[in-house]
Amino acid sequence: MLFQASITIPKSTPESNPTFATMTIAHGIITKMMVRPRAGHAALAHLVILHHGHQIAPSTENMEFHGDTFPIDWEEYYESYQPPYELRLKGW
Repeated sequence: MLFQASITIPKSTPESNPTFATMTIAHGIITKMMVRPRAGHAALAHLVILHHGHQIAPSTENMEFHGDTFPIDWEEYYESYQPPYELRLKGW
């Protein structure tokens, strides 16, 4: 299955007061993740992906995705067997 979500991060949003979006997923295993930064923000927007309040992407705590235009794709193996079946996108 393919799931997608979008998050709009207002300009000058601090890490201490991030914007969130929720992406509903299904019971099962996540095998691929793709992040598509929009062009034009000079890599000043940052994003992490959470599951049950725990950061799963990037998998290293205190790291985040940032970029401008270029896609970020990777193969994954992440089990989601407990509800709620959703990922939270956290951006600043």
